[in-house]
Amino acid sequence: MAIEISVNPHFSRPNWAHIDLDALRHNAQTLAHIVAPARLIAVVKAGAYGHGAVEISRVLQKMKEVEMLAVSSVDEARLLRKNEITAPILLFGALLPEEASEVVQLGLTPTVWTPEIARALSDAARNDAASNDAVRNCRRLPVHFKVDTGMHRLGANRCEAARAFKEIAATENLEIAAVYTHFACADEGFGQCEDFSALQLRRFERFCTEAEVPDSTLKHAANSAGALRFEAARFDLVRPGLALYGAHPCQNLAPDVELRPVMTWHARVTALKKVARGEGVSYGQIWRAARDCRIAVVPAGYADGYQRSLSNVGEVLVGGKMAPVIGRVTMDQILVDVTDIEAQIGDIVTLWGEGLAVETVAARAGTIAYELLCGVSSRVPRVYRGDCLAAES
Repeated sequence: MAIEISVNPHFSRPNWAHIDLDALRHNAQTLAHIVAPARLIAVVKAGAYGHGAVEISRVLQKMKEVEMLAVSSVDEARLLRKNEITAPILLFGALLPEEASEVVQLGLTPTVWTPEIARALSDAARNDAASNDAVRNCRRLPVHFKVDTGMHRLGANRCEAARAFKEIAATENLEIAAVYTHFACADEGFGQCEDFSALQLRRFERFCTEAEVPDSTLKHAANSAGALRFEAARFDLVRPGLALYGAHPCQNLAPDVELRPVMTWHARVTALKKVARGEGVSYGQIWRAARDCRIAVVPAGYADGYQRSLSNVGEVLVGGKMAPVIGRVTMDQILVDVTDIEAQIGDIVTLWGEGLAVETVAARAGTIAYELLCGVSSRVPRVYRGDCLAAES
């Protein structure tokens, strides 16, 4: 039987996000089936895209389909280790030399592409080994080498990558366990962007040949969109993020893949107002009633992560029926036209999730689902539910 827990069960403001852990497991299993025999690097950076990194990681680390987790920074990894997340953790972000010791102490797998960082990690691994037992002394620190094939962000420039790979591969105390790259356009439309993804893939494969990457070294390139879109990019591992949380990375991409929303953001109607024809509402009075209206006040605003760009264009579900957001989104509240809905104080409002895809809301906001999910603020309690919780209780 499914049960619920909350990080703050006594929240007085009726605004919360349900996190469906069974949906998370379903999505991970669905993606793993599609990309098999490749395995998953489950991306839990940015608080697991706003879902709660610790709680999400507790579920994912127990799944046989998940090879490792991935975060952006040492800070994010430290939080997981402090909460008894023991799974291998890949660090995506660039490291500073002074972080090398903690990387080793926490047992993380860093991304490297410069000899300078490789030497700092090698020194940290040697110093750590000197202060630990003989079994640990025999281990080399696993690292993933990143090559920049066109994103022009992190990773070795493709023209210099083979030389850098060979130099780092020869560095004491380190083992290059995997090589990878990152697509710039995998979630964009078809045509030129699709061609660029194919070009990046060719560049990556050329690097592997020029660098003489051993067959035993794992390879990965695909994020959610790349994994669903390009079979040739799946290699040994894929790195799902958005799809793991139940959102499709771009419209019309793998529409037959059944992904379930992990986050459903709710609030309750806290007040009802009558607005006469011709009267305006909210700041700036940018919406005026074309008829006598009934308006619901909902305690969710841009301080919670409901974007101001949804003013006059957003929609929510009230009692299972679609209703428009009217007037400007304010810091703590939105106004919803419920003239044609028999809404009552206390009715549940769905801002996105089950019944209203976050991708749809993002399109109305002029942004992407990633930004909306990551933007749900910490003052919105996450309530976790799922059969896996019952099994642990």
